[in-house]
Amino acid sequence: MAMFCLVAPAAAQSLREMRAQEAEEATLRREAAFTEQLCGISFDVSIDWRSFADWPEGAAIARACDRGLSEIETSCRRGETPRLSRFVCTGDGSGAGYSGGAMTYGASPN
Repeated sequence: MAMFCLVAPAAAQSLREMRAQEAEEATLRREAAFTEQLCGISFDVSIDWRSFADWPEGAAIARACDRGLSEIETSCRRGETPRLSRFVCTGDGSGAGYSGGAMTYGASPN
């Protein structure tokens, strides 16, 4: 099952920020569950919250991260089964990168 890690310290966040992060994580978790089912694989999922510090307030982070999951789904639809154990979404806009069974997806707010 997909798992999430909060990277920013909880004490430094407002209740509103924590709830917003929880909502984004729940949305991404649902999207990752679809990817896992489609591909017949299981992997951990996390959001690197520190890397999203400069994003516009109210930006749909899970939607931006889902673009990375879509890349995985495209591979599966072509009959390829990715060797993936971890998906990490960052907010640096760098796109997809693979290393040792982990995919880091640098999302952008655009």
